[in-house]
Amino acid sequence: MKGELISWNGRIIAPQELEMPLPELLAAHYVYQRVHTLAGRTLHLAAHLDMAVCAFQYIYGVRPDLNENSIAEQIAGTLRTNRYPSHGSATVLLCLFPREESCDFMVMCERPLIDKGYTVSSLRPRAASYEYDIPYSSFPTGFQLSAARMHDMLALEHGATRSVRRRGDQLISCGESPLFGIKRKTLFTAPLIHGAVDSIERHLVIAAAAKAKMDFLEEAVPHSELKDFDELFYADASGITSLSECDGAKFMSLLVSRLIAKF
Repeated sequence: MKGELISWNGRIIAPQELEMPLPELLAAHYVYQRVHTLAGRTLHLAAHLDMAVCAFQYIYGVRPDLNENSIAEQIAGTLRTNRYPSHGSATVLLCLFPREESCDFMVMCERPLIDKGYTVSSLRPRAASYEYDIPYSSFPTGFQLSAARMHDMLALEHGATRSVRRRGDQLISCGESPLFGIKRKTLFTAPLIHGAVDSIERHLVIAAAAKAKMDFLEEAVPHSELKDFDELFYADASGITSLSECDGAKFMSLLVSRLIAKF
């Protein structure tokens, strides 16, 4: 959140102490993970760090040495310093910025969450789709976040609040988050080789579908068949958000509650 203290390479500082203004830094090149914390503990931290390290190594050719226990303490300390509720949930942004032979590591609190743990959002936004591509589209990068913010702003011009990334007839993601569709109790999501966003929440949804005994197809939702789908949703660090509408097609929100219960 704006004005809050951050952790930079393990040291709590004010954003004004950075060599570059924070907005410019967040518009630069980096790898990130958005994590869910509950009572100061980061859920799935080891998996998040592994995903960040693998992405950083692939893009920058350097494998950062991140200590899970140290980073867990940095996250908890940053939350305490910014007086986040000690028993609630929050989302926190972890960023790895390239530096010669290594990286700079930043922890930034984003927002406290009303409910504890992963939940289905009570808000059901409208979405508009846009055809665009970005470098390293399957990886969690600053490119991904910047492109999502820009297209979300474009969506406002069409009476929507979220943007869906489209590649030809394939719906790939909702902003920087993996997009899912449900048709007759079968879960759909675009494969990574088609540019879909990889994330911990993507894996959680797919695993939850298996536990809920739902069929699963790693196929993108076709834009031309949107009206044949019952539900359309995305998953992020707060949980699941069900879309009410996309490009004129309207959707229900029924089976997502079964999925979130299996997280």
